[in-house]
Amino acid sequence: MTIQDILSRQWSVNQLTIMGPIGKMTADNARFRLTPDTASAAFIALHTGEAMHRFANILFNHDSGLQPQAMGGATDDGRLLDLAMVNQVIQSGFELVAAHIKTTTDEQWTELIATPFGELPRMGVLQFLMHHNSYHCGQISQALKKGSLY
Repeated sequence: MTIQDILSRQWSVNQLTIMGPIGKMTADNARFRLTPDTASAAFIALHTGEAMHRFANILFNHDSGLQPQAMGGATDDGRLLDLAMVNQVIQSGFELVAAHIKTTTDEQWTELIATPFGELPRMGVLQFLMHHNSYHCGQISQALKKGSLY
């Protein structure tokens, strides 16, 4: 089994984990927040999708051209986001990274790459992205279960 195979499987599991709570978002609960100061479930989901596109650029030098709306200091203004657009950004992010995982050699996974956090092994940066996805998955899940409109 190659590193590509292992990382492809891990990425698939990460996608399944994330899509569980995201699949439960509706127009009725997408704006739920845990507190008035936290972002809504839909905003966090959009941020998660945009981060995958950003990390594709860091990991694989692939600029998807996506214009972020939920990154770089953006704040949630409370409006209902287009859930089809949010899901499309998330799905395309997963697909983009999955395609690059399959074409990245085992040797490339151990290379150091420049990141905003310093030089890190490419595989470690992908692991950080999976952690980032899982972290926000928990936030989305809690907002949908315990949150409300503020």
